[in-house]
Amino acid sequence: MPNIPRELRVRKGDDISKALRALVRYAESAEVYTSSNDKDLKVTRKSQGTLVSARFEKSAFLHPFKVRGDVNGFSVSEGMVNGATPFIKGKDGKSVSISGYDDDGKLVQVPKIIPQKESDATKTYIALKITMVAGEEAGIVESPDTLSVVHTEYLSPRFAQGGSPVQDSGGDRIAYYPLAKLYWNNKGDFLRFRQIVHHNLNHRFVAGGTNAEGEAAERHYFWAA
Repeated sequence: MPNIPRELRVRKGDDISKALRALVRYAESAEVYTSSNDKDLKVTRKSQGTLVSARFEKSAFLHPFKVRGDVNGFSVSEGMVNGATPFIKGKDGKSVSISGYDDDGKLVQVPKIIPQKESDATKTYIALKITMVAGEEAGIVESPDTLSVVHTEYLSPRFAQGGSPVQDSGGDRIAYYPLAKLYWNNKGDFLRFRQIVHHNLNHRFVAGGTNAEGEAAERHYFWAA
């Protein structure tokens, strides 16, 4: 309870005019102060009263899977696929959750993705890599072996048809879903990048046979969570 001056207190049946005048004097005596840490607060005292203004720098909304950085290393903010958090593999070969926490709940350093090109591609991707292990098609598993964020030079030519066509690797079904697009010139110099995904994702793998052209009809589908 605030420390109310005695002269401002009244009881039922008391004349409040005296207390009201005291209240006005009390309000007029109030001062606004800022500490040395309040660099973004400004207090201006005028005859009509005190003006308090605040100025804060704009900050970008850290949405899921936000890609930041440059060719020397890209970081990816935490995001989820079917409620599971992907991993990034570091130079030492150890994979770390992009949440920044290990299995024991300890804060750890998340490796950055350093893009390396092996072709003359002028467009590459920071992408989710989902691997449906052969014989284990129960859905997304939160594991470095099945859910990770990587740099890739390849997206299937049929990606634009909707869904991500299956890429087989020893019987495993692999899909890449782009989070950000990287642009390079013909000399292999990095130019810029553009964010693609701004939300958590849901994923479903649809198994199937072949289409009319004899191509595999299996697909990975992604949509905003």
